[in-house]
Amino acid sequence: MAKSLQLINKVNQSFELKCLRLLIQSFGSAIEENLLTLEWEEESISAHIVKHLRNFKSGFIINYEVPLVEEDVYSAKKRVKNSNRIDIFFQKNQWNQKEYLEYHVEAKNISSSEWKKSTGTKVNASQQQTEYITKGIERFLIGHFKNKNGCLLGYVVNGKLDEILLKINSKIELNKSKSEIISFKDEVIDNHKIYQSCHSQRNVKHLFFDYTDLIIKRLDQINLI
Repeated sequence: MAKSLQLINKVNQSFELKCLRLLIQSFGSAIEENLLTLEWEEESISAHIVKHLRNFKSGFIINYEVPLVEEDVYSAKKRVKNSNRIDIFFQKNQWNQKEYLEYHVEAKNISSSEWKKSTGTKVNASQQQTEYITKGIERFLIGHFKNKNGCLLGYVVNGKLDEILLKINSKIELNKSKSEIISFKDEVIDNHKIYQSCHSQRNVKHLFFDYTDLIIKRLDQINLI
């Protein structure tokens, strides 16, 4: 039994590595396309990422806004349209074609400070930081992703990642524990840092895409013309 569990963990870890690598590649591909702006909502960015993910010949099923498999839905206790959803979903057939490997990615827009979109809409950075914890981390600990293999993906749309992490970690320390803050654990995939937060229930991985650098580079290119 111990060997079987060890094998399962090894297979899941290998699949996770492939999914994270694909996500990072999709970020590079999206930057090259040069279409996305900082004003996009998280759902639009995730759909954009999935579009690029599907361009890679991974052999995986990749989708966005996927309803989670829930017993309440199967038994009609909950309507399908009210089911919980995951932002980005990876799936791969296992050896016997009856079992699947799955990886769930919950994405959030995050900002360092309050800013205003061109439409005049204000973006509440503090609320984004709080929701990264309550609607991100907590969902992997006690919410509907608690038994799911997956990670959190933060889209940096304002400020610097270090500043944002400092503010998110301050909220974690205030409401949870200093031992549960997000930190870099020396894991790097394709020159991209993978962060982690450690909790009594499980450890949660965090991947961040900094789109502010993308926009700055685009403005620099315009200024050079």
